[in-house]
Amino acid sequence: MKKIVVLSLLLIILPTMVNAVNLNTESIVVQDINSGRIFYSKNMDDKRLIASTTKIMTAIVAIENSELYNIVKSGDEILTMYGSNIYLEYNENMVLLDLLYGLMLRSGNDATVTIANYVGGSIPSFVKMMNEKAKELGMEDTTYNNPTGLDDDTKNYSTARDLSKLYSYAYKNNIFKMIVGTKIYTTKSDKKSYEWSNKNKILKLYDKATGGKTGYTPLAKRVLVTSASNKDLDVVISSFNNIYDYDLHTKLYEDVFNNYRNYLIVNKDTFKLEVDGSDKLYIKESFSYPLTSKEKEKITTKIDMNNDNKSNIKGYLYVYLDNEIIKKIDIYKQEEKTSFFDKIKKIFSKIID
Repeated sequence: MKKIVVLSLLLIILPTMVNAVNLNTESIVVQDINSGRIFYSKNMDDKRLIASTTKIMTAIVAIENSELYNIVKSGDEILTMYGSNIYLEYNENMVLLDLLYGLMLRSGNDATVTIANYVGGSIPSFVKMMNEKAKELGMEDTTYNNPTGLDDDTKNYSTARDLSKLYSYAYKNNIFKMIVGTKIYTTKSDKKSYEWSNKNKILKLYDKATGGKTGYTPLAKRVLVTSASNKDLDVVISSFNNIYDYDLHTKLYEDVFNNYRNYLIVNKDTFKLEVDGSDKLYIKESFSYPLTSKEKEKITTKIDMNNDNKSNIKGYLYVYLDNEIIKKIDIYKQEEKTSFFDKIKKIFSKIID
């Protein structure tokens, strides 16, 4: 029989409600990076061409699958590149990390295919890695056919929801976060020196902005993913086809930051649970969630104990907002630590018996 225990938790709470904004955009989602909470959305599951926001995936796949300080030589793959480039020369040698800056700050298509060819062994193999990562992240409405986002021959499709999901994942990587938040970057190859300014203008227009990626093709029109932080609240916005998207993103960030705060709801370090028996129970993760002042009274918690003795998971902690589950946390039984001498003593006692 299951035991239900009401638990008193540490709550930290704040003010509320994103104000209505006239969103003259085809598709958008405003989302908390850490908890995944969606503050606002419009047509967020509509599949669309994503232009150079494709390079968010290109960057994180490269970061996770290569040595960033290796020297990479550009090859034949750059000769057919058009649109945005960093103007690599054939057989030019550059550090992979520098190429990633060229990829994200200047949206360099020549840097992109050089990275893809090096990391994947071939561009088709790298695209396969991109799609595998999308599947791993649960990006159900995303398909990659190239690493650049150019859509004259092959096309990449995604949604505002999937782009924000991807960016939220990538943003937790310190290298990715450092690159997308850089305004100006200087470097050199074996042939020449470079200075790149970030095409993502929100970094100059809004003091809370922390990064993002721009995108445009005549077919896709404008696509923009940005992020911003205020205190301990990190937010990402992905939008399609809005010519005033920087202004729109800024207004939405301010609306969120003025009405929401990130509250620690469950603290793993102070977690205590009183139940029958002598088992020592603990949780492995704390849980924070952005809330408004009106929502603070609507947070409740419940514990459901599991009687399966075969599992180290002894129950689950559920967090509710207005009677809807927003988080499920595993509760573990703490294994008793046996010293080396106790183990030896136990072995000898068995031999004697």
